[in-house]
Amino acid sequence: MASKRVLKRGINRTRAAENRRQLQDSLRKKDRLAMRDKRRRIAKEGHKAFTAEQGKAAIRAAIMGFREHRGDEGKQVECLNEISRILSTDSYDPDVAIDHLIELKFVDDLISQLGGGTKSAELQLQAAWCITNIASGTHQQTAHVAEACPELIQALSGTNQKLKEHAVWALGNIAADGKKLRNRIVKMGAFLPLSNLLQSKDVGLVRTTCWAISNMLKGRELTTSDEFYKHSFMKSFWGLLESKESTIYAEVCWCIAYLTSRDESGTAKIIEAGFAQRILSALDEKSPVALLIPALRTMGNMLAYNDDFNQKVLSTCKHLLNFLAVCMKHEHRGLKKEAIWVVGNILAGPKEHVEVVIKSGFLPVLLEIFQKGQFDLKREAIHALLNVAKYDEPLEFMVKQGVIPPVLSLMKVDERDTIAACIQFIEIILARNKDAVRLVEEAGGIDALETVQTHPDGSLWDRAGGIVDKYWGEDADYDDDEKETEKEKVEYPQWRLGAHTGES
Repeated sequence: MASKRVLKRGINRTRAAENRRQLQDSLRKKDRLAMRDKRRRIAKEGHKAFTAEQGKAAIRAAIMGFREHRGDEGKQVECLNEISRILSTDSYDPDVAIDHLIELKFVDDLISQLGGGTKSAELQLQAAWCITNIASGTHQQTAHVAEACPELIQALSGTNQKLKEHAVWALGNIAADGKKLRNRIVKMGAFLPLSNLLQSKDVGLVRTTCWAISNMLKGRELTTSDEFYKHSFMKSFWGLLESKESTIYAEVCWCIAYLTSRDESGTAKIIEAGFAQRILSALDEKSPVALLIPALRTMGNMLAYNDDFNQKVLSTCKHLLNFLAVCMKHEHRGLKKEAIWVVGNILAGPKEHVEVVIKSGFLPVLLEIFQKGQFDLKREAIHALLNVAKYDEPLEFMVKQGVIPPVLSLMKVDERDTIAACIQFIEIILARNKDAVRLVEEAGGIDALETVQTHPDGSLWDRAGGIVDKYWGEDADYDDDEKETEKEKVEYPQWRLGAHTGES
């Protein structure tokens, strides 16, 4: 019988506080990187290379020149052009330049140009250019230019095509900041003029508009969905999915991905409108990765809808599983991760769906990724494998293939959902495999469970401690025969609706 050990219930408060701080810093960093990915900075040709001090001096000079030459359109355009060049340079951190603009209270000057402070189309355009790049900055920087939202929304209905695109771009950047500003833009009535812009013949404008709309649809706010469905977006999206322009197709897929990640009623509307077939048709090896990732995200959301829909997809779209198998062996990590997530959603269904996936050869591939892949791939794979673990035969196969050590290793990360999945996996194995107590202990399972006590979430401590007490504690005196016949009831979480986005 395995030796007994009791989990140390006392925790080092200093260590736990430090762990909590590191976790929060890590999450903030990931949120910031995700935000940057969804924002766009407009580059300008012919900009100089600046040091931080040179950039600040150049901005001061340009702002002074702009204010000194009121009424001289040519000079003011020159000054704004210089500022926009500085904001778009890659030679130093643009946040430094943006902060200096805010310190000098120049944002008000820019908003004034948009709001009727000038009749010059060129001045308005340069002001919008600057506002767009400021809105690509930090939360505090974006909050300063959010006051320009009414003027930007008004510009969407104007006659200046270039100004329209810059206004869309700026609104998209502001919406990417988070829930508060996103809802503010929607409540101001941005959806109506944006829906009209989707009828434009200008491919660039339509693409930017779809991107901005996708940023406004992020998050879980149903009020945003309600406003969305009041307009003609669905009809426009249907037409745009017939487009051969893959970048537009990709942006529409992102919009639909966000709509299907909220609730069942939203997903039902998308499916009933026939978008599933359109998305499935994009899942082709010849499609660019930038299109395949949002298409897979959307399909994964739909496959979290209900078992009847999944059955229809599995029975009528034979190419789906073959395509997912190709993606899971693809060199692009993001594509591979989305494919694992889609497979995980199918595996969350009834036994017959699980059997289809297993017979298609996915289980060894998932195990190899889980054992040898990078952390983000392991994180997706653990949830997919957890959905399979409720069945005896595949669970036995996974144990024989050495799934226990990588589960215990992954338990030591600082991500709550991943730790919880690992703990549950070990609970299932211990409850249903006669050799599990020995195998888990030999793989360092007790030490791995004890490391959980440094995590800031106390519920994880209790679960980990409960496992150690039950199987290795002072009261764990049952023998192997008793363990072999024991069938413990385990809760199996269904795969989450929507993917890991870290969005606010």
